[in-house]
Amino acid sequence: MYKDLADATESLEDKGYTHTFELGDNCITCKKLSKEYKPDDLVIKETHSFDQGTDPGSEATVYAIEADDDVRGTLIISYGMYVDQDKASVIDRLLQDQE
Repeated sequence: MYKDLADATESLEDKGYTHTFELGDNCITCKKLSKEYKPDDLVIKETHSFDQGTDPGSEATVYAIEADDDVRGTLIISYGMYVDQDKASVIDRLLQDQE
């Protein structure tokens, strides 16, 4: 669907996903709004994964997310050897809440 991560992010922004979410230790944050969200406050609307070559560190997924207060944004997760386990558990909880 999208040629790369930048294309996906730009297209999602055009669709209204204008904020940037980041993984915190026990939450997902939107620094621009100074807000913290628990995984069950968020719904994943779209998911797009990219593998930009043979380097395992070049794999990433962009999530289009809507919060329960109608804030919409993207969360980009890069996968590699050195994934912070606390942050990994936050994304695991977010993904479980979608089932």
